[in-house]
Amino acid sequence: MQKGPVHMLRQNWSKFKDGNAIIRKLIRPQKWVHPKDRIVRWKIFEGDLVKVIAGKAKNEVGKVKSIDKLSNRLWIENVNMGRMTVPKLNPSKINPENQDKTGGWWLASVLKPIHISNVMHIHPDDTNNESIPNNEKRAVRSEWKKIDIDGNGTMRWRRVIAGTKTIIPFPSKPKEPEREKSPFDTSAEVARELTWDITLDPPLPPGVIDELRTPHKGWRYNAQHKNRPFI
Repeated sequence: MQKGPVHMLRQNWSKFKDGNAIIRKLIRPQKWVHPKDRIVRWKIFEGDLVKVIAGKAKNEVGKVKSIDKLSNRLWIENVNMGRMTVPKLNPSKINPENQDKTGGWWLASVLKPIHISNVMHIHPDDTNNESIPNNEKRAVRSEWKKIDIDGNGTMRWRRVIAGTKTIIPFPSKPKEPEREKSPFDTSAEVARELTWDITLDPPLPPGVIDELRTPHKGWRYNAQHKNRPFI
């Protein structure tokens, strides 16, 4: 018979029980942010070219890979890289260049999130200018403003440089891959021949008139259109 408190037994408090240690190691939740402190309307979207203005990755430029609106953080491609230990049973996160063995774990390179307050947009004139190095590209603060784009008086919300009317264009959407044609696909010509072209021009077929006449409808015409004929 074992002596001592039950909670001191290894099978009750072991961190390796049920694999919970591996799950906690891989799934690291982001810092919780109170709902009142979360940004309601984001000015930075996935695909924007941004510059880091503070932190370890200061003056680095990259494209936004993903955003997390619950923690006010985002991930930038090839910026703020870190290392995380993952088990050998999960080879999908292993970087072949950094395969350092540490017991039963691997050291893998992963992206670390950056707070949105440490990131700013790149000036539209410097976005596609490859002659300017990344550390010299101008970082600008953006804001939402209604702009008359077409010149016809229609105001639309656009992202602009703060205090000016210089529009920051939205990132282009990635093109969807074209679907490969299959021998089982129905050609457009055959689909047009077999598709019934619905026409409700008078005279209507008797069957359609019977379907439109419903006994549950008290009036068969709208009060605003009294000259409309009965069906």
